[in-house]
Parts: sequence; C-alpha cells; structure tokens
Amino acid sequence: MMKKILFVYPHNFLEHTMGTNTRIRALARELCRMGYTIDLYALSNFVSRYDGFAALNKEESLVDKLYLYDYAEVRRYSKRKRRLNRLLGRHRQEMLDNWVTPGMVEQFNEIVSAGDYTHIVMFYAYTADLLLPENYRGHEGVCKIYFMEDLLSVGAYVSGQSSAIGSLLDDEMKRISVFDRIACISYDEKIWIEKLMKGRHHVDFLPHIVERKVVETSEPDTLKHPRVVFVGYDNPYNIEGMKWFLQEVYPSLSPEVELTVVGKVNRHLHVEYPNLHQIDYVPDLDEMYRHTDIIICPLLNGTGMKIKVVEAMSYGIPVVCTSRGVDGLPDKTRNGCLVADEAAAFAGHINRLVCDTAFYKQCQQQVKDYFSTTLDWSRHKDTLLHLFREE
Repeated sequence: MMKKILFVYPHNFLEHTMGTNTRIRALARELCRMGYTIDLYALSNFVSRYDGFAALNKEESLVDKLYLYDYAEVRRYSKRKRRLNRLLGRHRQEMLDNWVTPGMVEQFNEIVSAGDYTHIVMFYAYTADLLLPENYRGHEGVCKIYFMEDLLSVGAYVSGQSSAIGSLLDDEMKRISVFDRIACISYDEKIWIEKLMKGRHHVDFLPHIVERKVVETSEPDTLKHPRVVFVGYDNPYNIEGMKWFLQEVYPSLSPEVELTVVGKVNRHLHVEYPNLHQIDYVPDLDEMYRHTDIIICPLLNGTGMKIKVVEAMSYGIPVVCTSRGVDGLPDKTRNGCLVADEAAAFAGHINRLVCDTAFYKQCQQQVKDYFSTTLDWSRHKDTLLHLFREE
C-alpha cells in the first residue's frame, strides 16, 4: 500500500523565508526518507509565492502535488459573515480565526476523496474545521495528525489581538480534539495541552528536526570584528524584539561587534548604525551559521519553540536571548543559552562572550552538550515513527 500524506499548511514551505518553513521542510524531508509521498494543500494570495514552486521543488522533490486555495476568498467570506452577524444583532464570543469556507470544504473533499491518503497532517487549527464530521467526506481510516507549532490562543492574547483568552482557548481545544494524534514542537505546550485534553489524547513532544553539525567556530577574541547575528522574518514578535534590541541593547555593545540582521524583519528596521549589516535574504543559511560567533534572540513575546535558537544550537553557537528564546526547551536553565530580559544584562552577556575566551568556550561546550543530549534528531526519530504508526 502506498504511504501518502496530505500536508495542510498555509505557506510554501520550500521558501527559505521563515523558521516555520524550515521546520516543515525538515519534517517533509524526513517523511520522504521514510517512504511517504507528500501532497501540499496551501493558500495563494496569503504570504507565500508559488510562481517559482516547481523550480524550488525540483531540488529535492519533496512535494508530489500542490493544491492551492485562494486566501482572498477566506477574507471575503469572513467579511460577509461579520456583516450578517451585525445585521442580525448576534453577539459572538471571541474565537480563533477560522479560514474554512464552503468553497474550501468542497475543494478539500474533492482532494481527499480522490487522493487515497493514509495521513492528513495539519499545522494550524485555523483550518481544523475541514475535519469536522459534518464537513469531512474523505475516506474512513485516514489518520489525522496535528503538529502544534504554536498555541494560537495564547499567541492572540499576548500579541493584543484578543482581550481575553478563555473563549479562544476553549475554541482551540475543541478544534484540536478532531485529530487522532497530536505532536507539539514546544515541551511547555506539550505538558499543558496534555493536561487540558484530560487524557483523551496522547500528546508527543517533537522538536525541530535537525542533527548536530560538525563545525568549528572561531572564538571572538581571535576576530577583529566578532560576528553577532539575528535571523527572522517580519512577524510582529521579531519586529518588536529587534526594535527593542537596537534601541536599548545595541548602544551598550562593544564597538568591535559586527551585527548582522538577516530576513524580512529588516523592512521594519529603519536605522543606520555603525557595524550594522542588514540582509533581506541569505540563500545558504548553513554557510552563514558557519561564520557566526553569537546568535541573538531578543524576543519579548511569542509562543512555541524558536527555530532560530535550535538551529544555532545545532552548530554549537552560543545564544543570547530573552526568556522567550528558551520557550519550548525542556530545560530552561541548563541549556547553554545566556538569558536576560533587561537590556543591560543582555548587552553584558554579549560583551562577556566577546571579551572572555574561556567563558565563550564554556558556553559553546554547554550548547553542544545540551543539543546532543536533548534536541539532536537521533533522540526523537522513534517519536515520529510512533506518530505515523499503522494500527
């Protein structure tokens, strides 16, 4: 029997534009190695572009078939529903965004009815209503797996999109309950969701799929300009964090530091500082990491595990971050990251790494050790096999 998966993910995960794409691409790569064929159901006119999809896919052939639904129709449908509710005087509790429209249900059912899938894998609960019994008309026996990249209700609350969390969290739990199996990228969220599900679902912890990189990085004191790097696309958390860093932390950094900011976040950072380099896109992140001495993650808000932190750790690069940078890691204090939520302390960590060779080597070794014992993909392969087991 052919092992065939439908990914329901809103973006073109072949684009090297955001950490979540990196996560999904790594997952797809591993599943293909396991003998699965993957189709992708995504959104056009949303964030990603698809005009170069075929060329990107040719490199590894991770996606067999691509299906697109127009996000413009999601916006139109949501607008019509809000207008109707106002006309009817309906009071509606705050809920998570729901991207499912009648047209999406129809298209999705055409795909799953003809696709002969063994698994449907979804990454955001915004589309979970596709799997409700009253909507889903696919084959019976298809295993439905939810990979929780973020706790959406908490994200909406901390970002100010919602003034309350109760109804949002209730809504999210209801949507998650339609899945047969659940895996969380964040260990924190794994523990919390497991409790909220009251034993109805087993919840697995599956961190970002990445293996330890064998690479030697140079100690900062051997460099004329120590290389400090931030990588991030233009989501609100990255924008807020980097504005804070440039305004509050940067002025206290050693003048030898060369700061490089990589990604679309640069479009929102209208500054000119000495030793600041802004690069919208780097085609080879591996090469960049191999020439990086310190990674920063100055996020003030956010949920889930930070891919940029795990990627840096896989290279043995010391990480300086806020408390949000170690979100999702099983151990918050002995993971090798230097954590500070105050600007002066954040700058102090960077300056000490730059000036103190012994301290730098110590942090570098701690990062390597923690990654090898806790996050290296060799430690989690069995979890993925268990998620996709046949019953």
